[in-house]
Amino acid sequence: MPKLDVEFLNPFIDGTIETLKVQCSFDATAGKAHLKDHIPESSIDIAAVIGLASPAFKGSIAICFPKVVFLALMERMLGEKHTEITKELEDGASELLNIIFGQAKRVLNQKGYSIEKAIPTIVRGDNMQVRHLTVKPILMVPFQTAMGEFFIEIALE
Repeated sequence: MPKLDVEFLNPFIDGTIETLKVQCSFDATAGKAHLKDHIPESSIDIAAVIGLASPAFKGSIAICFPKVVFLALMERMLGEKHTEITKELEDGASELLNIIFGQAKRVLNQKGYSIEKAIPTIVRGDNMQVRHLTVKPILMVPFQTAMGEFFIEIALE
């Protein structure tokens, strides 16, 4: 099983920053990665989750947004202003994570991880938490934007 170290984490961080810049013309700066040992300060209103699977390990990655940050991203991505997260906008979270996952998977597979293809799932609700199916620690990486903070979570089993 890979360690949740810089070599494994950086492709997801770089993929997040690059995807938001290209798809949404949105600048995001990664904060310091830390263990998820409490409920984050910012509420989560929508998250996309994707399974990580390879012959050596299983896990998941989630990208988690408060409503205001997600709506700002979707406005930039789609060129339309929205005041609520609709069923149609949910696809935007899925698409962003799919692109991030694809970029990270390409880099990690070049290093021999053999991560398999996967399809994201959307979870939505007011002030929710994402629960990963693991007993191992979950790593959280916050990202700062002009509209506020969002984060990714990575769990490996």
